[in-house]
Amino acid sequence: MATTGAYGSGNVNVSATPSSVFRPNVWSSEVLMFVKKNLVLVPLVRHYDADVQAYGQTVEIPNVSTISANLKSANTVVTLNYNTETKTTITLNQHYESSFLLEDFVKIQSKYDLRSAYTQAAAYAISEKIDRFIAATMYSSFTAYGSYGTVLADSLILIGNRYLDDALAPSTDRSLVVTAQGKQEMLNIDKYIRYDAIGVGGSQNSIMNGQIGEIYGIKVFMSQNLVQLASNPNQNNNILFHKDAFAIAIQQQARTQVQYKQEYLGWLITVDMLWGGTTLRPGFGYTLKS
Repeated sequence: MATTGAYGSGNVNVSATPSSVFRPNVWSSEVLMFVKKNLVLVPLVRHYDADVQAYGQTVEIPNVSTISANLKSANTVVTLNYNTETKTTITLNQHYESSFLLEDFVKIQSKYDLRSAYTQAAAYAISEKIDRFIAATMYSSFTAYGSYGTVLADSLILIGNRYLDDALAPSTDRSLVVTAQGKQEMLNIDKYIRYDAIGVGGSQNSIMNGQIGEIYGIKVFMSQNLVQLASNPNQNNNILFHKDAFAIAIQQQARTQVQYKQEYLGWLITVDMLWGGTTLRPGFGYTLKS
């Protein structure tokens, strides 16, 4: 039926509402993946993966203690060192899985490769667990310095670095991992900005591996998996450590298993991983509060 409007009687107004059935909703050819956190801690610690690949429920790491050098006097026997050694045990008890069922109905009618997308999401969920496990264990094991509500200052980093020297930690393989707020505070340290600006280590490499800079020979990373407690003020627990401060043994790397479940008319996909970890040298790591 023709309507009477601004253009007179007998004209057809093909506007948005009456013609909506001719305007399809176009779906993107790509899915928007979930928001991911930075996973940086796993490669920064000592690994004992190869020792447990075939079997075992624990990893026993012998500790060799310091021995002394003694003055040798004429016509006297040597002084024997006699140490009772200890060991550090890694218990392989962290077994996590992430599973989902993809029914045939959905698989047939969806234009997206949902199996691939959700498998990636499941693998990430497992990887985040191990990163958070390391962060939480370090937080509970390391001595803390600084105060909540104060910025992560250059002086606090120098104190932590000095204590690593006092503990005889090697000068290489030292890392500072900060929270998102800690990163912001780091960017206010003039020495950090100037040092990073000269391109030590190569800026492109830093972007690729999650490193956000370097200061005093310490590589700096940012991770959202560090222990950060919402309070007034916020409690940021940044960690400064040497690689030997923490040990981890991954017995089963992330694996994907698929099984068709006829009773559900769909595919059951499971990603799982088995590992264990512990503090190896407590004096090789410190929590820097901010």
